[in-house]
Amino acid sequence: MHSASRRAGAASLYAAALLLVSVVHANPSTGNASDAQAPAPVVVRQGTPIADDPRPTAPGRVPASPTEMSPLTHRCFVRDVMAFYDRTHVRCHNAAGERFIYFAVDTSQPVAETLLVKAWRSMRSGKPLRLKYAPPPDLNPPNCKPANCRRLLDAVN
Repeated sequence: MHSASRRAGAASLYAAALLLVSVVHANPSTGNASDAQAPAPVVVRQGTPIADDPRPTAPGRVPASPTEMSPLTHRCFVRDVMAFYDRTHVRCHNAAGERFIYFAVDTSQPVAETLLVKAWRSMRSGKPLRLKYAPPPDLNPPNCKPANCRRLLDAVN
């Protein structure tokens, strides 16, 4: 019954739109719509983009520049690696950007296991781990604090 009333509402909206179009295209000298050329039917589809319609801005902070969104890299001398229920993180001896020492991913992501193995290998060999991370803090996984942590995108031994 709900879908029938929705269809009836859509049909009445369509009829009102056709009536409005016929009035707008009516012959102004006689005011008679039958003298005017028949207008093309109005087709309204849900999800159809409107030309020159400004995109709504996403809530939160807008990046200052395009380079702020591009991934950054860091040579990390791994201090430790830990897996929690919500995230897996690597802690570095040296900070990236003078303040980021933690780099984390969601534990549910497939890259989390790879991160554990690569970080352990890096600690064991003493070689640095090259990390690629996302600079904006709004992409951080849960419990990754914006002050000292960033989302990890890739790790290479």
